[in-house]
Amino acid sequence: MYTTIVLNVDELWLKGKNRPHYFSAMKKHLKFLFKNLHEAPVTIRNEQQRLVARSEVAFGEEIIDALKKVPGLSSFSPVVSVALDQEAILPAVEKELKKMGLEKKTFKVQSKRINKRFSTPSMELNRFVAGHVLRNFEHFKVDVHKPDFYIDIKVMPNSIYISTQTIKCPGGLPVGTSGRLVTMISGGFDSPVASYMMSKRGASQDFIFFYAYPYVGEEVKEKILDMCKVLSCFQNGCRLYVVPFGEVQNHISKVCREEYRTLLFRKYMIDIANLLADRNGAQAILTGDALGQVSSQTIDNMSALDKSSDRLIMRPLVGFNKLEIIETARKIGTHDISIIPHDDACSLFAPKHPIIRPQLKYWDAFLAENDVNELLTKALDDAEVYKFNNVGEIKFHNVE
Repeated sequence: MYTTIVLNVDELWLKGKNRPHYFSAMKKHLKFLFKNLHEAPVTIRNEQQRLVARSEVAFGEEIIDALKKVPGLSSFSPVVSVALDQEAILPAVEKELKKMGLEKKTFKVQSKRINKRFSTPSMELNRFVAGHVLRNFEHFKVDVHKPDFYIDIKVMPNSIYISTQTIKCPGGLPVGTSGRLVTMISGGFDSPVASYMMSKRGASQDFIFFYAYPYVGEEVKEKILDMCKVLSCFQNGCRLYVVPFGEVQNHISKVCREEYRTLLFRKYMIDIANLLADRNGAQAILTGDALGQVSSQTIDNMSALDKSSDRLIMRPLVGFNKLEIIETARKIGTHDISIIPHDDACSLFAPKHPIIRPQLKYWDAFLAENDVNELLTKALDDAEVYKFNNVGEIKFHNVE
């Protein structure tokens, strides 16, 4: 186990003079993560545009798993730290390699001499370490083109870091640096993947789920809670609002033309999301829409919904194929939750032939003649609220 982890940031090199703001957001996220999962104090320092986390107690596997989900990190490496002495590198490398067992593998040594006062050039250091490994570990061979693993050596101002593993992270920007969204979440594949995509772009999110009780059962809500436990690991704290929507659907289905039901359900969901955004200070609405996937996601229907929304509607999956979305769902851990069967009230109320090119004359007239603001506000007022921390734990649940 390791007491030092080197954390590599992703796009912050693009940020110029604004870089400290992004590093501050990243450190804030990491600070809460370590606080939730690590028993001992952790220091986080910026060393040559890398963050280095240290503790007196070794970091556990929970920390390693959680760091893989932190947006803004491109990768991280658990490292062994030794003194600024070339000879001190070898025992540390030996110790790391002995953990790998006797399986035949290829390796490459890559050194980076950030501390230019260190007298041994990088290439010479590579040969020095590789020669020692070849003499002492017969089952390891050099492959400079496609090695099984790297022996990574970073010569820093005050110490040398040695690692044999680099663990990939989502990349992108730290959460909280790109504004705040209200994410319309459902139990399918799309909206969880859309949430992940915007987490990578640094957007803080609160989730809103439209719960069509009594037309659906309790198991749907449990499924959404499980989904948000996964998605909250890509956030730095978030809330889920479970909005009772059955009464709204029942009302709309009685007063509109049948073919417009699905589109109007969607319109009033967006209206409630905008009401929540007013209260939470969010700047945009996020959905999992993909162009042409279902009837409500035609260009004409998306256009009608956009025109009636108070805020920008972000659709990061608009050009994605379904298989691409499912592949990403597997990668982020939401796939197995999405495939759990559940009741769908939209299907219950769904028309036989949903509208794909709404007539603006009817659309505008219906919205003008049917004021449901009071009904929508009441639905949001009656929402159940769950708060999650950044490791997927529910910290409180109440009714606002």
